[in-house]
Amino acid sequence: MNEDAGERAERYVANVEKAIASLAWTNLPITIRMNDLVPILDTVKGYVSDARYFLHEGKPTTALASISYAEGLLDAIKLLKVAKFSWQVRDL
Repeated sequence: MNEDAGERAERYVANVEKAIASLAWTNLPITIRMNDLVPILDTVKGYVSDARYFLHEGKPTTALASISYAEGLLDAIKLLKVAKFSWQVRDL
């Protein structure tokens, strides 16, 4: 995978814009159960593991993308008010 940050960012932005354009809401309201949230947290943990791997492999751009996915999922569950946590911000 290409490690050029600018090129990667352009592809990611275009991909997200396409997803937003095609987004369709499901029938709301919905019930969210713990069984619905466990796979999300498992995915977050997987992205963290991937980010550490890519850092070790000398692929910081890919590591940053992976950890950004993890942050995004954590932010989503926090915004849905189904989880509470705080970010430990230090010179990010």
